[in-house]
Amino acid sequence: MRKGLMAMLLAFVSMTAFAQRQDSGRTPEQRAENQTKTMTENLQLTEDQQKQVYTLNLDRAKKMEELRASQNQDRSAMRASMETFNAELAKVLTAEQQEKYKTMLAERRGNGSGRGPRN
Repeated sequence: MRKGLMAMLLAFVSMTAFAQRQDSGRTPEQRAENQTKTMTENLQLTEDQQKQVYTLNLDRAKKMEELRASQNQDRSAMRASMETFNAELAKVLTAEQQEKYKTMLAERRGNGSGRGPRN
């Protein structure tokens, strides 16, 4: 379980770095909406789960914006924020959805550039 959570964390951090490029100029609310929509499509979230995931995404987006805006850009604080997000998300998702989420993150980590395989 610990290894799986760590793998999810690392993958999500990678995904966040990729999403950061795509989301530049967007508000935390827009980021949360976009991420919730993607997760809803990929994980078939229920309406109740969508509300909970949106709240988690919004809290995380606001925290990450604060951390990025700070002068020192504390990576350990960012990592802790991601760990908290992943722990809370695991409480919302079913076991099947958690597996799909792990797969989704692994796929993004494997192709993080979004430009296809490198030659």
